[in-house]
Amino acid sequence: MRRIHTVALLCVLLVPILAAAETLPTLRFSLPPVYEALPVAFAQEWGLFAEYGLKVELLGFSDLDERSAALQAGYLDGLMSEVTHAVLNASTGLDLVITAAASSQPQTGSLSLALVSPASYRLTDLQQLILSNHPIGVLRRSDHEYMLDRLVQTSFPDTRTATKIAAFSDLLQLATMLGAQWLPSAVLPEPYLAYLTTYAPPGRSAVDLVLLSDLGDLPVPPTVVLFQRSFVEAHPEAVRAFHAVYNEAVRRLNAGARAEIVDTGLHVAVSLFFEAANVDLIGQDVLDAIPIPTFGPLGCLDESLYVDIAAWMQQRQYLYGVVPPYDDFFDGRLLP
Repeated sequence: MRRIHTVALLCVLLVPILAAAETLPTLRFSLPPVYEALPVAFAQEWGLFAEYGLKVELLGFSDLDERSAALQAGYLDGLMSEVTHAVLNASTGLDLVITAAASSQPQTGSLSLALVSPASYRLTDLQQLILSNHPIGVLRRSDHEYMLDRLVQTSFPDTRTATKIAAFSDLLQLATMLGAQWLPSAVLPEPYLAYLTTYAPPGRSAVDLVLLSDLGDLPVPPTVVLFQRSFVEAHPEAVRAFHAVYNEAVRRLNAGARAEIVDTGLHVAVSLFFEAANVDLIGQDVLDAIPIPTFGPLGCLDESLYVDIAAWMQQRQYLYGVVPPYDDFFDGRLLP
């Protein structure tokens, strides 16, 4: 009889848990190849989402336009996004909401974002590049293009300097073109900079890059967490759990030893930044050169930055329609 009572008690305790698990949504989420996305990728690898009762399906789209199309078609519930592309997608009329902003700080002496040129082009500074009329490879309608524009305006405030752009929608494709020295210059973030300057393809040497400008000297926009508003309204607890998991992954990454992070998460990072790359071909010298930043906890999106980026996109005629006001687009009530 006692055994029957014990079994019955266990059933009573388990029923609410099982019922809750059945009602938890599966979050279809996409990551861009940026450092701020690594906590999500590591959280998935470490099983943190499962610990918080959330099932996350990470869907890979290295191309910015493909990710936007998937969001527009309803294949994604959320994604991490540049501020510019969040604004761009919202301007189509899609009902979206930014719930958080993510940031990271580079190691001392390392770069976060830079304008570089292969040494073979013999460009030594930004002014020479602009005057040469060589194109600058950059992600189109992106935070990188926004920062490049601000850099040129800051460097040449008294002239109407035109910047010739070679537009890309895929960061890996842009890095590959620069590494092959088919582009005279490009705006690239880490870890692509370290990878290009240390990885030697078979029969070739690593590319020698000249630093033309450290764009990290300018205010760097954060990467934002963007959701379909319908998902947030239907599953606020799932969004809150996602935020909590992100911050827990940040804590573990910042506290972890570099060797442990590389050993346990190499394939995670490679799949995020270098889609379809063979991990076995990446030597230890390349891994040692890749800087690991300090990750920050999720926070709020700065209103003045949002307004400035939206105005820049409007001036560039990049928008499809009206941009929602900051108070309608950002909602930080579900932040930890």
